[in-house]
Amino acid sequence: MEDLHAVILAGGSGTRLWPLSTPEFPKQFLPLPGGRSMIQETLARVTTLVPPERVWVVTGRAFSELVRQHLPEVLPGQILEEPVGRNTAPAITWAASLLARRSPRAVMAVFPADHVITKLEPFQRAIRFGYQLAQRGYLVTWGIRPTEPATGYGYIRFASPVADGYGHQAFSVEQFVEKPDLATAQRYLQDGHYVWNSGMFIWQAATILTEVGHHLPALAEQMTGIVEATGTPAERSVLAERWPSLISISIDYGVLEKTDRLVVIPVDIGWSDVGNWEQYGALYDADGNGLRGVGHHFALGSQNVFVYNTTQREIYTIGLEDVIVVALDDKTLICHKNQVQRVRELAEAQLLQRSSTTTARNGHQPGPRPASAPSSLPAAPTEQSGSSLSLDLAATDSPLMRPEEVAPGADLELGGSADQSQPTS
Repeated sequence: MEDLHAVILAGGSGTRLWPLSTPEFPKQFLPLPGGRSMIQETLARVTTLVPPERVWVVTGRAFSELVRQHLPEVLPGQILEEPVGRNTAPAITWAASLLARRSPRAVMAVFPADHVITKLEPFQRAIRFGYQLAQRGYLVTWGIRPTEPATGYGYIRFASPVADGYGHQAFSVEQFVEKPDLATAQRYLQDGHYVWNSGMFIWQAATILTEVGHHLPALAEQMTGIVEATGTPAERSVLAERWPSLISISIDYGVLEKTDRLVVIPVDIGWSDVGNWEQYGALYDADGNGLRGVGHHFALGSQNVFVYNTTQREIYTIGLEDVIVVALDDKTLICHKNQVQRVRELAEAQLLQRSSTTTARNGHQPGPRPASAPSSLPAAPTEQSGSSLSLDLAATDSPLMRPEEVAPGADLELGGSADQSQPTS
């Protein structure tokens, strides 16, 4: 696959895993249980298929230094810095334009920086099959075979088969559908012709540019001016002047829902977009009571609880079920698992409050805040720095002795989650 390039999209608003994730430090930079950040895992996956010199990253200018810290293997000139976020259509068009200038045969595979994929071998086969289809002029997306009636994803309905290869099959796309309610999602699951929209794509750079020119002609024209300035003394000023005026639209809405070249490859690759705290917690190993976590947590009759504790404080829970606790030095979040989607509301409310406070203090609207990496990146504590203990009592049981009377050698169960954690590099 000598013409294949990987493009990693690394923007983000930092709201879905708040308060650990913030606008200054969005979730692609957060650590996974193995120690590497999400964006580092993404690079590790794609470099099983393409060398680092053919990897590109599109990110916000505010995140560029973080990208360089996490991905030193990527060439500095291939980290594209957006002055402001303009969604995926401008980001992809920019990368495609630069790739097409380099090689008219260039094929680009597009991956979000903050997804988790656990089944590497079928993922690699799906990429190889998509590469073949892209060379034939198709726009290709990979759809995730649903495992549950999820309401947090958009869906793609597929129709007739187009081709098969590498153990996969590609289908024509019939319809994109928005995030459904539960009853609709259950119907999609039973139907068997719906997949989750993964946000991952592969196509020839020239092909997607032709489609952008047809469906988003103003964007195509404006991008031509930006790309023509690349490598000149005016490059940075032209980008700063013209980029904010680009249409803010996703590649799905702008192009893919309108084109007749799109096909979808349904896949089972152990995919998660880690879109909320329950999904993030599920990445960690659980003990017999469903307890997962990082850092200190002592549970008495609690079940299915995820604790993310990066502090030196000791956290104790009694009789809790299906609860998430996030403890940072300056904030603590406690949330029932069936309310995790509302964390975004809370994060946005805090951002508005912070903005209002700044406005009141300064007497004017604040400008964009520059990103600054923490003095040390958030890391999952090691076995030596965190522990998780539980007394194996049912939530409805009353203990026969007070906690302070628990004798040495009592039957305490060590939670497996903390032991799996390692510091990020």
